[in-house]
Amino acid sequence: MGEQEKTKKLSMWTVVLLTVVPTFGFGNITNNVVALGPASVPSWLIVALLFFLPLSLFIAELASVKDAGSAGIYTWIKMGLGEKWAFIGTWSYFVSTLFYLQMVFAKVPVMISWTIFGENRFTDDSAHLLPYMSVFLAVFLTYVATKGVKKFSKISDLGGKLTLAITVIFIVFAFVGLATGKPSQTQFTAESLMPTFDTSYFATFSWLLLAVAGAEVGGTYVKNMDNPKKNFPKAVFIATFLIGFAYVIGSVAVLVVSSPETIANAGVKDAAYVVYETLATNFGLNGKIIIRIYALILTITSVAAYIVWMESPLRALFSEVPEGAFPKVLTKQEEDGTLKNALWIQCAVVVVLIVVPLFGMGGLDAFFNTLTDLSALSSVPAYAMLAIAFFAFRLKNKKSEFTAFKSKAFALVVAGLAILLAVLGYIGAGLDYVVWAESAKEATILTIKTYGGPILLIAVGYLLRVWCLKNYAKKQEGK
Repeated sequence: MGEQEKTKKLSMWTVVLLTVVPTFGFGNITNNVVALGPASVPSWLIVALLFFLPLSLFIAELASVKDAGSAGIYTWIKMGLGEKWAFIGTWSYFVSTLFYLQMVFAKVPVMISWTIFGENRFTDDSAHLLPYMSVFLAVFLTYVATKGVKKFSKISDLGGKLTLAITVIFIVFAFVGLATGKPSQTQFTAESLMPTFDTSYFATFSWLLLAVAGAEVGGTYVKNMDNPKKNFPKAVFIATFLIGFAYVIGSVAVLVVSSPETIANAGVKDAAYVVYETLATNFGLNGKIIIRIYALILTITSVAAYIVWMESPLRALFSEVPEGAFPKVLTKQEEDGTLKNALWIQCAVVVVLIVVPLFGMGGLDAFFNTLTDLSALSSVPAYAMLAIAFFAFRLKNKKSEFTAFKSKAFALVVAGLAILLAVLGYIGAGLDYVVWAESAKEATILTIKTYGGPILLIAVGYLLRVWCLKNYAKKQEGK
């Protein structure tokens, strides 16, 4: 029995890849090269060292507390700030993911198009097909997610390994080309590497913070791990290193192979494919074949990533909330912790978000577009609260089996810096919208939507919780 139980557990490397797959994206490198040029390299480095690494260390320490729960970010915030703030932080995290899923399903058909045809066939004439495909993918991937983490972790395992492999291959060949006489397509100078500290830079830098955050994803699977107290902190460290390294060195490699102007001309959807084709051509290889291989790997990895993003926030939100905080239909769990009902309800919401604009239902269309705008920064409060929770945890001299920071003073300074970056990120991410508004009225509306949106959505979630708990208390009294 003991041996059988052990074989059912997730390995440390599986959790590493469950974290890497949804967090790292090669497209993030090309997008930010377009926005920042060579200045993207030090920017990724700063974000990795001052935000991603500290957050990962906070998570590793909080997850190692004796008798810690298994709901990831909910449990960790609860340790430092209590149940109320844990709910607020996790609800914010869940809301941002819900609206993120609405947009990402349209990316998979484009990846499949590159795999089959070596180009994006979903341009102006065929773009209208993407929403229909998105609905199918939402339903299909939800079905896969309901089969449990152990089943889809195999996809994530494969996707993670392939992603790391093609990223390493790209980096190695980019530098081999440079060493064998192929000139860099970008000039690296002290001036070009130095960011221009204007509103556009701060807006882009803020989104970099969100691009690297992701160590919390693996946390919801702690209880499925073999020897979690020992292996989870290791998994967090390894995942952090791999993601940070890939973004920093990957940005250098991309700039060596292609200039920011060339990448910008390719467009956001197709830039990563064009960069791989350019690298292949530099070595006399068939670029179209290389693109197809890259697109196939990207498709497998993305499918795994989207399943994790569908599953993980639900575990965080519904697994350990007090009884009565949500209707029982949402909190019902399978033996392995899978929330089948919640997954299908989430799927229904995502399908509605996709379908309403498709049929142009007037006021509803505008309403859902507004909701999407309101949720743009909703994940930032969750990361800020996680850092604040760790600050409070160490301030109260609480202990865990693993201690990331031996010095309490140093731990508080690092946590304080992460909190500051989260706050600045929240402010900076919306700056471009406001600064480039065409009128004072438009700037005011955008400011309210961008910065007030997450607060409004958190308030809605909190009122829902209060209402559910009151109803539950009345039912208990009536028994």
